Order: sequence, then structure tokens, then C-alpha cells
Amino acid sequence: MIYLIVAIGSLVVAFIVAKVVDFWGKSREGGERQSQDFYVDLEDEALKDKIYQQVAGVVDSKYKGREVSKAIYSVVSKELQEKLAKARGELEQKYQKIIDEKSKTEEIVLKKYKKVLAEKKSTEAIVKSIAEGLVVVDSQGKVIMLNPAAEKLLGVDKKDKLGKSLLEGVKKEQLVSLVKGVPDKEEKEIELVSQDDETKKILRASTAVIENEKGQTVGMVSVLSDITKQKELDQLKSQFIANVSHELRTPLVAIDKSISLLLSKAVGSLSKEQEEFLSIARRNLKRLTNLINDLLDMSKLEAKRMALNKRLSSIEEVVREAVSSFQHWADTKSIKLIQEVREGLPQVNIDPDRVLQVLNNLLSNALKFTPEGGEVKVSSFLEEDALKVIVQDTGAGIPQKDLPRVFDKFYQASFRTSEVTGTGLGLSIAKEIIELHGGKIWVESQEGKGAKFIFILPIEKS
Repeated sequence: MIYLIVAIGSLVVAFIVAKVVDFWGKSREGGERQSQDFYVDLEDEALKDKIYQQVAGVVDSKYKGREVSKAIYSVVSKELQEKLAKARGELEQKYQKIIDEKSKTEEIVLKKYKKVLAEKKSTEAIVKSIAEGLVVVDSQGKVIMLNPAAEKLLGVDKKDKLGKSLLEGVKKEQLVSLVKGVPDKEEKEIELVSQDDETKKILRASTAVIENEKGQTVGMVSVLSDITKQKELDQLKSQFIANVSHELRTPLVAIDKSISLLLSKAVGSLSKEQEEFLSIARRNLKRLTNLINDLLDMSKLEAKRMALNKRLSSIEEVVREAVSSFQHWADTKSIKLIQEVREGLPQVNIDPDRVLQVLNNLLSNALKFTPEGGEVKVSSFLEEDALKVIVQDTGAGIPQKDLPRVFDKFYQASFRTSEVTGTGLGLSIAKEIIELHGGKIWVESQEGKGAKFIFILPIEKS
């Protein structure tokens, strides 16, 4: 019976050993163990002998299962440890380069971060020191940046506005007009009313659109300036000019009537010399009257009080009237005055007297700056949905440095001489009149090649 148990036990142990050997000895191609690093080659006869010797020594042991396991482990574990050590070394060698590159990358990123942080602090310091208000909003109108000057001008706290709409929490009566729908790089005036004392503050806002690398609008930046005092001074100046001009017009009318009466010889005969002096006085009186009229027109335009008497009018008639009034002057300077108006032009809804005033100013300037024997041409034609009028001369032209300021009030171009007189208001008034009609006026010129003044008047569709 004992021998039977021993025999059966031997068979069981042999079976277990066979299974273990079979597991550890499977080839990578045919078995489940695919890792070369942990593969132990049990096809090796020497290794097999070692395992069987260990097993044979414990077959008759009381603790067969445990001793067999130990016997197998004592042989196989050494092989595994060697394989593991080899695999660990290969892994360390393989991934050390990646670890080194990661460390270098971290170092570069840290340096970049410190640089960006320094630049950010520098930018913030500059923004805080700017005297003008600076407001940056995203595409939804939410505040991204607000410098101290903007907080003071708008009467808001940055902490309450960051990430919110600039108008959030602001009463309608506080903001009479707002920076909204302002074209890129253009200016608009904002009128603010203080909550405390109801005083008004006028700000000028210059805006610019912020775009990403794809050209998509992602926000807007506005620079705010307080122009309240400037506006008050402009208003006082306009009121003074208007009052003085009205006061001067009354005696000038009386002087003009008196000179006309004398020249008509209704009060007695005049010598040739007396007539000459009275004619000089009348010409200068006309210049003074024109100056006063210009000042009055400018004060009306600045105060937004100039009313247009619009009606359907023929631009051909307006051009013809302007040319005829300057024909004598052109003849005295041997200047060829040409009129080119396309036939069949539609009537336009304009104030013909004011458009005539613009043409008179442009023709007067053209004749002043065109030398004897030159040419001045007035042309008009239809272009898309607008009527275009051009006054072109062959005079001295306008220097490039003067072109941006040609339409400024009281500006006298650098090339003017004492022989050429003027108030410096004519072109400024012309610009205001054309813009009141919804049109646009500009100049094209090269020094020494004459000047071309162009304005367009929109044709209102019925």
C-alpha cells in the first residue's frame, strides 16, 4: 500500500514537473509568452538535468509539493534574475536619451516662461503709465484689459468689469453715446454724464480691430482721451466768432452801400483818381465780407447749425454758373477755362447754392495757383451711384507734406506766397458742406504737376 502511494505520488510529482517544464520551455513562436527578456530556454539539456536532479532528491520527501517547487525555483529564478537584469539595463539605456531630452525641454520651457513673464510685467507697467485710457474687449464685447486711466475716465472699477460687458451695470442716462459700430482706426466722441453731479465729460475714442493669424476679428482696442476742456474752448471760440461776425456785417453793409452810391455819381461827379480809390476800397471790402461770411459759415458748421436747402438740381447748371463767374478772371490771366459735363446726367438732391460755394472756392484756388497760359478744367460724370466732379489745374501742385492738412482750418500751405491771399477756411468749409450732403472730397497732386480736387455726391434712389 505504501509503495502504491509512493508510486502514485511520484507520478503526480512527475506530472507537475512536466507541466512546469512545459510552461517555462515554450518557444516564443508557438506559445503564449512573447517576451524575449523573460524567456528561459528549457530545451537546454544541462538545465533539464539540474531540474530533474533537484526533483529526484526530494521525491521521497515528506513535503513533496513544496520541495519540488523550491527545487525548480532554485534553478529557474537564477536564470530569470539574469534575464531581468539584462532587460533592465537595456531599458535604462534605451530611455535615458528620452529622459535627458525631457530635462532639456523643461529647462527651455522654463526660460521661455520667465522671459514671457518679464515681458508681461513690462507691458503692464507701460499700460498703467499711459495717460490715455486703454480698453481692450473680446469679440463678445467683454473687457479683457482696462488701465487705471480708463477706470478714472469711465468711472468704473477694473475688478468689476474684467470678463464682463463694459456696459453691464451702467445706466442708460450715464452713457449718452457709446463706442459702438465705429469703423476700424476711426474716431468717435463719447459723452458721459456723472452720477454724482450730473456734469458732462466728453471723450474721444480711437479704435482698432484686433485680428488673429487667420484674419478673424477677435476683439477691439480703444484709446480714450478727455477732450471736455478742448470742446468748451472750441464752443467759446465759435460763439465769439459768430458774435463778432454779426456785429461786423452791419457796418460793412452800410459801407458797401455808401461806396456804391459814390461810384454811381448820384451825389456828384468823381475824378478818375477818386473812382480808382473807391474801386480799391470796394474790392477790399468784398474780401473782408467774404472773410466774415467764411467765419460765420465755419461757426455754423462747428455748431451743427448749418441747414441745407436741398432740392432736385442739375449739376450742369451749377457748373456752368461757377465757370461763367470766373471766366473774366481766367481771360485776364490767359488761362484756358474748360467745362466738361456729360450729357444726360440725372438730377441730384442737393443745396445748389452750397455746392456752388464749393465749386467757387475750388475754381478760385485753381486760378490763383495756375500761371498765365495754363489750364483749368471742370468735369462731371456719373460713377456707380454717385456724381463725381473734378476741378483740375496745371499749376504748381501741392507738396506731399501739405496734402494731409489741405482741408484743415486756417492752414496755409508752405508754398503760398504773399501774392496769393486767403483765409485758410475755404477748403475746410467745402469739405464740411460736401460731407453734409453725404459725399466725400479729396485731393490728388504732385508738386510741379498741378492739383486735382475731386468730390462725389450720392444720387438718392427713388
